[in-house]
This record gives sequence, structure tokens and C-alpha cells, in this order.
Amino acid sequence: MKLRTRKSKKSYTVMIISDSAKNKKKEFHINAGLAGTVMLGSFLLLVCAVCYVVYSVITLSDSMERFKAQAEQNISLQKEIERLEAEAKELETEKEEMAEQIKVLNDTVNEHAEVEEAMAAQEEEEHIPKGFPLSGTAQLKTEEEAEDDDAQGMRAHEDRKEVIFAASEGINVIASGTGTVLSVDVDVDYGNVVSIDHGNGYISIYRNNGNAVVKAGNEVTRGAILYVVDEDNTEMGYSISKDDTYIDPMEMIEING
Repeated sequence: MKLRTRKSKKSYTVMIISDSAKNKKKEFHINAGLAGTVMLGSFLLLVCAVCYVVYSVITLSDSMERFKAQAEQNISLQKEIERLEAEAKELETEKEEMAEQIKVLNDTVNEHAEVEEAMAAQEEEEHIPKGFPLSGTAQLKTEEEAEDDDAQGMRAHEDRKEVIFAASEGINVIASGTGTVLSVDVDVDYGNVVSIDHGNGYISIYRNNGNAVVKAGNEVTRGAILYVVDEDNTEMGYSISKDDTYIDPMEMIEING
């Protein structure tokens, strides 16, 4: 007859003792297998908790690093924005200064253009033979006086609308406008004749018995001396042509004073 051996089952007793006056105590008997399962579960929960804490710390650390990097990047971007704004402001200031300089230059150019136009207009005006052809007062001979001079071959020619001036000794025959001496020739009636081309279709002609002080090709301005009047050449014949047609000189002469 075989003897059966019984395995003894281990169990754990958990005692809960109260610190109250009644000093009660409670006992719980826990099977060993259940206790192991509880301990294993507790251990696994602890491991999971530790892993979670470690993972959270690592994740938080990475997040902090990213936040720090982002904060530094934001600071860098803010500085870049401030630098660009400062440059933009500086460029705007330079733009305003350049605009002011351009305005000043434009005003200067316009002033120069106005001055040049005025000078050109004045120069053009100076080329028109409107000046009085003598440096002082002179008497304009009448038709009767011109007819009396006809016997001497010195009268105004109607075909060239010539006028005759009688001047005092010491007065000069002068150019009535700026131009170029076209010719200095001998004249049958007066002795000599000076023609000035004013470059705008006008030609002024000065006939006098004196010696001309200019030569062909000379550039003369209004008021330049052509003859010096003395006792032998007090009379001067004066005529003007426009585009090869003679015009009345008295309609051109501007007498001031």
C-alpha cells in the first residue's frame, strides 16, 4: 500500500492592527499564488511607472531644448527684423535726401535753362539791327536836303530805302546789331560801305566817307565802332535789308532817350 504525500500549501497572513483603545486586529489569509501574482503585478506597475517617468523626463527635456532653440531663433529673428527695419528707415531717409537733392538739381537745371533761354533770346535780340547806328545824336536829313545834296551825288536812294544822318565831329558810326562784317567796299556816293550780316536774314549797310576800322570777317557786337566821324565825313547813309529785300530803317531803329 502506497502512501500519498500531500504538498503543503503556503499561505500568507496579513494582520491589520488598529492603534485605537479597543486594540482590535484583523487577519487576512492570502494564498501564496495570489500573493505572488499581486507582487508581480505591483512590480510590473512600478516598472511601467518608472519607465513612464523616465520617458516623460526625456520628452520634457527634448521639449525644453526645442523650446530653448525656438526662443533663441525667435530672438535672432526679432533682431534681424529690427535690423531690417532700421535699414529700411535709413533707406527711406536716404530716399528723401536724394529726392530733395534731385529737386534742387532740377530747380538748378531749370534755372540754368531759363538763364540760357534768356541769354539766347537776348543774343537773338542783339542780332536784330534795331540800335541807333551812331554813338551820339544826329540829324536826319529831309527829302529837300537830300535833293540839295543830289548835285554832289549824296542823296538817299529810294530803291534801297536809305536814310541819311548828319552827325557832329567826334561821333562814331556804330553797328546797330551783333553780326559778322560781310564786306568793306568802295562806294561811289559816300566813299566806303560796310555791310554786316546779322545771321537772321538781316543785313545792315553803312555808307560813309571815312576810313572803316573793321575788316571783312570781323565779328562785331551792337555798338562796335565802324567809322570815326570827323569834319570830312559827317554824313552817313544807312539802310537795312531783310531776306534780300530793303526795308525802312526808321521802322527798325529803337531810339532811347
